[in-house]
Amino acid sequence: MTRTPHLKTATAEARGTSPSTARKALEPYATPQMQHLRVAQARLLEETQTFLDAWFDRRHRMTQAMGDLANEIMDAGTDGARISDAMSRWHEGAGERLHADVQDWLRLCTSCASHLAREASEAETEMIDNTVEMARRAGTVRHATPV
Repeated sequence: MTRTPHLKTATAEARGTSPSTARKALEPYATPQMQHLRVAQARLLEETQTFLDAWFDRRHRMTQAMGDLANEIMDAGTDGARISDAMSRWHEGAGERLHADVQDWLRLCTSCASHLAREASEAETEMIDNTVEMARRAGTVRHATPV
């Protein structure tokens, strides 16, 4: 039976770097993205909460309108004109609520996309600025070996 030699993977210590050194080197790149991601998430949450508040308010109004419609129909008895009028008013209100639902949904999607795009753009700008700054500092180091 032949044995396969066990190859050790290179650890950070074996390469002469520590995880904290690598983390510090990557920090100027990761930090802006993480900060802007958190900001974007907070804004998305606020937008979603606003949307949901309005949506549930419309659902409550719909429930009230259904109760009012049922009462009007019962009060109308056999008067077809009153029943038809009540149904028309309810239908009109339902259409307005659906229209508001669609408008708010589009507003939510547009706002969320805008927040994400803005935060991504700002994070990218900061990363570029950090890269330029690091390159400037690297150019002024006296111990650097020219390539």
